[in-house]
Amino acid sequence: MEHHEEYCDNYDAVKLTLPEKGVVEAFKNHKHLIRVPIMVYAYFESLTRPIDTCNPDPEKSFTKKYQKHEPSGFCFFVKCLRKFSQSVLFTKTREENVSNIFLERLEKEIDRV
Repeated sequence: MEHHEEYCDNYDAVKLTLPEKGVVEAFKNHKHLIRVPIMVYAYFESLTRPIDTCNPDPEKSFTKKYQKHEPSGFCFFVKCLRKFSQSVLFTKTREENVSNIFLERLEKEIDRV
């Protein structure tokens, strides 16, 4: 909190302004768009397992951890300016390291594209 106050006291407040109901906003600065040669769309599935945790100190800020997310599968699609790849889908079947398999398959697919 002290760090936050110190930082925020030195800058103007930010006020969010939304358009009126029914008004449609549109992107107009197309000159600022940058085309990227490769775009990856990825999605992970996870199993959540409960975890034991110690009691936090109420005098300090804390995050109470109660679940561990274990990746169980993924899907990704690589879009290239010149080619399209196939979607790659993987579901965990044994005690496999899904994150490492994701990286290996993604590197292989990008090299192929």
